[in-house]
Amino acid sequence: MIKSRIVNYIARNLSSVKNNGISRDISFETVYSLPLIKYIATINRLKVYHFIGTGIALPTCSLLEIFNAVPNNSFLTASYIGVTGAIVLSLASFPLRNTIGFLYVSEDNKFIKISSVDYWGRRKDKIINSNDWIPMFDLSPKVMDGIYRTPQLSDGTKYKLFVRFGKIVNGTKMAQVLE
Repeated sequence: MIKSRIVNYIARNLSSVKNNGISRDISFETVYSLPLIKYIATINRLKVYHFIGTGIALPTCSLLEIFNAVPNNSFLTASYIGVTGAIVLSLASFPLRNTIGFLYVSEDNKFIKISSVDYWGRRKDKIINSNDWIPMFDLSPKVMDGIYRTPQLSDGTKYKLFVRFGKIVNGTKMAQVLE
């Protein structure tokens, strides 16, 4: 009985999985990659680890201070470091949310796969129809266009595309679909 459940689970999850009604067995070609994306993800993930460490350190310091195992004001010192570090890491990672690390275009140019890093440092893959991508030349110019472009989807989702620091693998295909 358990064996049949496992086999059914594997068969369901390894068959062609759908993403927003789009089959995942479409072959994609990489058109853009950002080598710095792993560092951006690390910075975004670092704040999670800091929050966990602060959550463990504050009760521990307060207990140790109650039992006179550490000097007085250790709890205040730990809380200052924890809160200040959380604020700095949150502010540093806020502008790096929704950064595109990889862009893939299907062979028939009908679908775009966006691999981005969210605010918490996790990779998010999204497969969209190429008509949902608003061409970057249709958007109004922004002050930060010298550093990164801000592509937008028809549902209002905004991303950051560091073209200056990234590698364009297939420029002609990227220009045909995205611009």
